[in-house]
Amino acid sequence: MCDACDKRGRTWNGDDPKCAFTDGTFGENWNCATVGAIRDICDEGQTDMPSGVDYRYCDGDNYATIKVDDIDLEGRPLALWVSWYKSRGATQAMWLLFDNDSPRLPTEKECVAIVDFYI
Repeated sequence: MCDACDKRGRTWNGDDPKCAFTDGTFGENWNCATVGAIRDICDEGQTDMPSGVDYRYCDGDNYATIKVDDIDLEGRPLALWVSWYKSRGATQAMWLLFDNDSPRLPTEKECVAIVDFYI
């Protein structure tokens, strides 16, 4: 379990959370606290989206690109791309995007650094 999931615990009735970082990088999840914090950065209910965040909504699907090139992350990615359906607990995809390298899955440490930078 990631540190944020461990600290938060389960604060609702229903299924237990499934942390996204059980294997070290982003994976299958439900209500992971670290992933939830990433989604909070691009919450469509904000009056002003943070500078560096581009958010889109289309037919129940949410998409966000979060600028990360000012954050000290391995390989110097340009952005984190995130997608999820409606306001449900699962986040389908998170990819770090690079200028000259293939996209890769982020680690918990990288996601925490992104959250710390934006929040």
